[in-house]
Amino acid sequence: MMALTAYGPLCSEVYDITKPIGGEYPDVPYYIKHLSKIGGRILEAMVGTGRLLIPLLEADLNVEGIDSSEDMLASCRQHCTQRGLTPVLHHGSVENLDLSGKFKAIVVSFGSFMLLEKRNAAIAALQAFARHLEPEGRIFIDLELPIEDFKTENIVKQRSPIECPDGSIILMQITSRIDWLNQLNMSVIRYEKWKNGELIATELQRFPLHWFGRDEFIMCLQENGYKDITLCANYIDGQQPSSHKDTLCFSAVLA
Repeated sequence: MMALTAYGPLCSEVYDITKPIGGEYPDVPYYIKHLSKIGGRILEAMVGTGRLLIPLLEADLNVEGIDSSEDMLASCRQHCTQRGLTPVLHHGSVENLDLSGKFKAIVVSFGSFMLLEKRNAAIAALQAFARHLEPEGRIFIDLELPIEDFKTENIVKQRSPIECPDGSIILMQITSRIDWLNQLNMSVIRYEKWKNGELIATELQRFPLHWFGRDEFIMCLQENGYKDITLCANYIDGQQPSSHKDTLCFSAVLA
C-alpha cells in the first residue's frame, strides 16, 4: 500500500535535483536586498531543502528555518553541513507556529504559502506570524495563480524523466482537479524510481495549491494584523503585476 505523503524522500530528491542550491533564482537577490536592510532575527517558513536559506546565511543574515517535512529538513541540514553552516532549524507547521522569541521578519517564498490547503490554515498562519513578529516586524509572502493547471484538469501529465546521481531515474505523473468554490487546485503526483530496469521506490504525493485573488489577499492581511502592504511583480520592486502569470510578491508590517 502506497501511503500519501506530503513531502517524502522521492519528492525531496526531485526538489534537490530540479531546484539545486546555488541555482539562479529571482527571489534570492530580492530577499538578500530586503532582509539585509532589516537585519535582526529572521524566519524562513516552509524552508524546504535550503534553496533560499543557504544564500541568505551566506550573506551573513541571522536566518532560522521551519518546515513540516522531516525529509526536506534532513536535506536542508545536509546542504548546510556541506557548506559549514549550522542554522537553527525547526520542525513544525506554520499554522501552529510556536517558537520562542520574536522575529524582525518572516518570509514564505516561491508560492509555498499556497500549500496551506484550507483557508482557515492560511489565516491561522498569518495570525501566528503576527504573534511572532517584533513591533514593526515585516512579513514577505509570494503567491501565484495556478492557471496552467486550470487548463489540464483531470488529464494525467507525464513529466520529463529526472536523472539521479546514482544512475537511477525518477518518473513523475501528475493529475489535478479543481475545487473552484474553495479556490483549491488539488494535484496528486506519482513518483517511480527505476534503476537497471527495476522499480526500486514509489511515492504518492498530495499537492494542494490554494490560491488567493490579489485584492482578497490584501484584505486578509489587513484583517489579520498587518498594515503598510506593498505588492510587486516577479521580485522587481515597484513593478506592478500586469498578468495572471506574474508572481505576486506581498510585503506588510505588523500593525
